[in-house]
Amino acid sequence: MRVACRDLSTLGPTCPRPWICYGRAVAKSKAKATAKATAKVTPKPATAKPAVAKKPAHATRPSLPLPPPPPPPPATRDELAADRDIGRLLRYGEHFGPHKIDIRMLPLQLPVASGALAISDPAIAKSWRVLDRPVGSGAFRVMLSIARDGAKEQLAAIVIHVGRPPIARWTVAHALGQKRPKSIDQLPRHEVTSGWLAICDAGTGSPGALAVPAGTPALAPVEIPLVDGRRALAVPSGNGDYAAYWAVDAADKPVCLVVDFDVFTQKEWKAKPAG
Repeated sequence: MRVACRDLSTLGPTCPRPWICYGRAVAKSKAKATAKATAKVTPKPATAKPAVAKKPAHATRPSLPLPPPPPPPPATRDELAADRDIGRLLRYGEHFGPHKIDIRMLPLQLPVASGALAISDPAIAKSWRVLDRPVGSGAFRVMLSIARDGAKEQLAAIVIHVGRPPIARWTVAHALGQKRPKSIDQLPRHEVTSGWLAICDAGTGSPGALAVPAGTPALAPVEIPLVDGRRALAVPSGNGDYAAYWAVDAADKPVCLVVDFDVFTQKEWKAKPAG
């Protein structure tokens, strides 16, 4: 502790600094010590820091609404099961007794805009029947099933492809507004007396009687243009009463329509198919 010397007589001759010397420390008063300690302990008031600008959050993509739930599957139509294995008519090389199936894809397509097909005898306007099962719209491929016995050929069936395989089952095609038959003996059939059977877009209704050009080659189908823009497809079926069948998939959607022209006997149908 350095103190100022008040009394010069007390200084020795060797003191280098006559006015200041190191003497015994004087005890501080209690009040001063407490004030100094309080000054050391008391923290300085915090000064407010300037606000720091926050970075904006990254922009996120707007959340998309949830997609609507899928529509319920359509109810299975109450159609009579086919009385025979119609799929045999679509297999190339299939044998029915002496007959062998030959398949021919036609270079034409059947346009359908109304979502329904109709079958008729083109010469008889009253024979027009719209099929109950919808098929959607599009241009559908056409196939002929030919029964060959040596050089002899007969038209066994006509096939309109309206969907995609695989085929889950075969059912009888019913006409719109027709009651479901109670048994296979009441199988709905389409009567043909002109020798021709026509298939057409149901459109807005029957176009009336249609004239089939004469001199058409055997087994050759004929396209008949209608005044409203539709086209009917006529095939030389021969006279008879013919049943139509649907091939449907596991979701009950149509795969194809087959009109069987009954060229095979019951015995030939019941014969075991060739392996």
